[in-house]
Amino acid sequence: MSHHCKALILHCIDFRFHESIKNWLKEKGLTNNCDIVSLAGASKGLITPKNPAEPEIILRQIEISSNLHKISQVILMNHTDCGAYGGRDAFVTSEDEHSQHVGDMQKAKKLILKKFPELEVKIILAKINPLEQINFEKVE
Repeated sequence: MSHHCKALILHCIDFRFHESIKNWLKEKGLTNNCDIVSLAGASKGLITPKNPAEPEIILRQIEISSNLHKISQVILMNHTDCGAYGGRDAFVTSEDEHSQHVGDMQKAKKLILKKFPELEVKIILAKINPLEQINFEKVE
């Protein structure tokens, strides 16, 4: 019996986002149609890992998902106020925080595409405001 899915999503472990991510996946038609990899900092683990093994672990998950489930896309989802980045207080402005996340995800996208050129890589920034409301921004 074959079991395929459309995508793999790499997102952060932060509990504040679980319900919103679940709803976002449902809106995008990805409920029960994607593999989920949850790591602190999400794409940060590919670009500036705390542990040198992180990039290989992430890339291995993509490889397994591609081989076993025939995914066609990878979704990188970072979020603002991420503890792996030091939280929002680690940045002078919200624009600096936005730029850091987008820059890291764009670098991660290039790294993934170098190893898996057949996959589409989408970049999403989940933005949490002080009231803990979450909005998802697709980044080009």
